[in-house]
Amino acid sequence: MIEIIDNFLPEEEFKSIQSFMMGGEFRWFYCKGRTLEDDGLYHMVHMFYQPEVGLNSEHLDMWNTFMNQVGAKKCKRIKANLTFNTPTIEFAIFHSDYSDIKTAIFYINTNNGYTEFESGVRVSSIANRVCIFDSNLHHRGTTHTEPDPRRIVVNFNYA
Repeated sequence: MIEIIDNFLPEEEFKSIQSFMMGGEFRWFYCKGRTLEDDGLYHMVHMFYQPEVGLNSEHLDMWNTFMNQVGAKKCKRIKANLTFNTPTIEFAIFHSDYSDIKTAIFYINTNNGYTEFESGVRVSSIANRVCIFDSNLHHRGTTHTEPDPRRIVVNFNYA
C-alpha cells in the first residue's frame, strides 16, 4: 500500500525546514552514485542518521515532529537527497531500501520530478507531501527539468 499525505507538517514548521535545507548554510555532500556506488548518477546527500554510525548531523532534532506523525518507534535511517535539473528527466535504478519496515519520502520542494514504483504509480514532488510505503516496494527517483536547479527529498526508514 502506498499512502500519500499532502500538507504533512504544520506550515510554519515546514517552511522553516524548507528554508533551512534550501539555504546556503545547510551542508550537502557529494555522492558518486544515486542507487549503487559508481552508477554514474551523481547527487548530493545529507545523512542525518544511520545505525552503523549513529547521529550524523547536528540537525536530527528537526525531524522529531515528522517521526512522531508517522508513528516511528525505531529509526533505521534518515537521509536527504538533492538531485539537479537535467535537460530531460533521468531515472535512477529501481531498488528497495530495507526489508520489513516502512519508508517515507518527504518532498521539500515542488518540481516536475517524481518517485516511481515498479507498479507504475508515480508520486509527484510537491512541497510538504509525504509518501509512505513498505520499504520492500521497488521504487526509484528522477531528476527534474524545471529552472530551479534542485530537487530535494528526505528519505526516512523506520519501524
